[in-house]
Amino acid sequence: MKSEASNGQAARIIRSDLAPVFKQELGEMAQRSNAGLPSLAFALLLDAQRARASDLHFEPRSTGTRLRFRIDGVLSDVADLSIEQGRVVLNQFKAIADLDPVTHFTTKDTRATIELDGGDLDIRLALAPCHHGEALVVRLLDPKRLERSLGELGLSPRELTELQDWLDNVSGMFLTAGPTGSGKTTTIYALLHKLKLADRAIVSIEDPVEYHIDGITQIKIDELHHVDFAEAVKSVLRLDPDFVMMGEIRDAMSAHSALNAAISGRVLLSTVHSRDAVGTVTALRNWGLLDHEIAEVLSVVVAQRLVRTLCPHCRHKVPPSASDMKWLDMMKLAAPASLWNADGCKECQNLGYSGRTGVFDLWRLDSEDYDLIMNHANEHMLRERLARKSHENLLCDALAKALDGTTCLAEIRKSCGLSLPQRTGRDAATG
Repeated sequence: MKSEASNGQAARIIRSDLAPVFKQELGEMAQRSNAGLPSLAFALLLDAQRARASDLHFEPRSTGTRLRFRIDGVLSDVADLSIEQGRVVLNQFKAIADLDPVTHFTTKDTRATIELDGGDLDIRLALAPCHHGEALVVRLLDPKRLERSLGELGLSPRELTELQDWLDNVSGMFLTAGPTGSGKTTTIYALLHKLKLADRAIVSIEDPVEYHIDGITQIKIDELHHVDFAEAVKSVLRLDPDFVMMGEIRDAMSAHSALNAAISGRVLLSTVHSRDAVGTVTALRNWGLLDHEIAEVLSVVVAQRLVRTLCPHCRHKVPPSASDMKWLDMMKLAAPASLWNADGCKECQNLGYSGRTGVFDLWRLDSEDYDLIMNHANEHMLRERLARKSHENLLCDALAKALDGTTCLAEIRKSCGLSLPQRTGRDAATG
């Protein structure tokens, strides 16, 4: 005998405030026979867009499917669907993307454009077979998220001044560094949006091209047709660009391709996975770039993380907790009299947070940095040099945002980790 959860009659809505349209549509579906129409999928996308979700997660389980929204980088449980309801919603998304609803033994990655709430919405679907069915992640690709100005990213006045000075005298290689999901691409596109207003030609090399942006010539990597990073760079240079954007430096081939673009006299902008700004030098070395090549082209590195911002309607000051005190002591930092927190309210959908901002470490290399790299200086030596000149690293910027109420210390600890490079002793406490 089938359980109630498996016969399609039951669904548990965990957060009806995040998915009111989906809840209503789910109830109405039981009263009609046209459940094959993509009404549930469209209702979910509408709810997700209004809740500021970047991704929808469908996770198959033995008793059904767990639905979750990723909001400001954090997953929130929305509903537990029965096996039948999960299958219906999954097939509706497949129908939107013109995928075969029967085949479910292979991974799939595709995209589609739909009309939603009076405008077009691009979505990317990633499906993978699992033990209890198919897992699906739907990403909402909103180009408006990449239309932010530099002033909206969370950069300090000093960092904005440094960036503006570089923009006035652009040269070399500009890299943003950090783990996946740290906002690197957003920072690059904020620069590109500013640059495209000038009389400059901008060409990007991306794998894949997720956001289509007017004013930028975008080239897609297509290894099936022998268009890899090396070939793409050759094609790009023939287009006479002023700026070349490479989506990501991820291996030796893309690293050498980026180098070739930069030494040709063009300005190269790209992203790299590295824990901090100085760590990019090690990453480039590991991909086979020589020290004199790195020193010649590397101009600016912006390391970053994303942290959730406290809701301005319900945030309030609180005394540091015992856990906060222990962490501050471990980091050799003086404990403040109070910190900030938020309990959640109607304005922030009871999350306590509303949006995200960046935490930054901007390193603009000077002649002494170049000399150190040329002389094979390791990360420790480079960090010591930056500390001597009172360079503000990720931890310094993060703490400043925790003290002024932009975010909370718990969010800093979770998003930035405990292994960030820091000053020690008196320098750390006064930085």
